[in-house]
Amino acid sequence: MDSRIHLSQIWKIMEERDRLGKPKPFSFQYAKKLGELEIYHNATLSSIHSKGATVNIIPEGENKPHTFRKILFMRINEFKIYL
Repeated sequence: MDSRIHLSQIWKIMEERDRLGKPKPFSFQYAKKLGELEIYHNATLSSIHSKGATVNIIPEGENKPHTFRKILFMRINEFKIYL
């Protein structure tokens, strides 16, 4: 059985830092506009819009953050996300 995590708890994983203070990378699965699922590995958090519906994440190998809608996250690391 897969481990589950509530949507409100995934920000703790995204905000984790290593002992040097650098953001810890994480992997996540995201539902895109047409329903296909995209997997991102070794992404790092750029910023969270706490009252908004989006989060900015820098995917592996890129320099600029991409904006993702919070509600469309399906998995983070080994956890399935539930509402």
